[in-house]
Amino acid sequence: MVSHQQKLRCTQYLAERLEDSGLYQILSRDERQVNLREKPETRERLEPREQSGTQPRTIRVLISNFETIGVFEVTSRVNRQSGVYVAPVLYKDGKTAFVRMVERNSSWRTEKSLKQYTPQEINRMLHLRGIEKAVMAEFGDELMYYQPETEQLEESLRTFHLEPVELDYSHIDRDHPSYGFVKDRESIDYKLPKEIGELIVGPAKFIYTPRRFMAWIVAAQRREPADRN
Repeated sequence: MVSHQQKLRCTQYLAERLEDSGLYQILSRDERQVNLREKPETRERLEPREQSGTQPRTIRVLISNFETIGVFEVTSRVNRQSGVYVAPVLYKDGKTAFVRMVERNSSWRTEKSLKQYTPQEINRMLHLRGIEKAVMAEFGDELMYYQPETEQLEESLRTFHLEPVELDYSHIDRDHPSYGFVKDRESIDYKLPKEIGELIVGPAKFIYTPRRFMAWIVAAQRREPADRN
């Protein structure tokens, strides 16, 4: 289980990376979220085509797997309806998020429906937790994870595209008891993670989908935030 101190370190790291860009003011922070507002001078530097309104944006970064699914869904919806941008981040603990399928499913070696995939690909597969499915339902299949420091990995923010896993039931013939009850389909629970974007260890900023009040964190290579199409 992630400790209170580890949760605070997660939100502290997020606040530091975003504050380092010089674009935002930290309004508040606790073990579950970081609340920020664009600095007035940040909005003044934007080109007219990049602006959605004239007031500085307010953004709430939610550590999604520190909440229940219901609380996350309500918090995300209420904030966005109120004009507050929401940026979800998941804590990569391997238990409540980014859970490897081979550790969750001890019988994976006999799982014939994964015959299209190599052992290396199967070893990389994730068994999605409910909160990951909830975030994907609202924000799509690119998820950001906070990576705590380990012996092998440095503390960072990492983004993964969760690619579909296709289940192949061609081994089920007419004599099999399951024949007629299964068909080839995309797995609901399994995904193949593909890391995309830049590993964030320095300044970070937001890009936005203004009409839906969604925000994503990216490396701050420029000082001006840009809207996401």
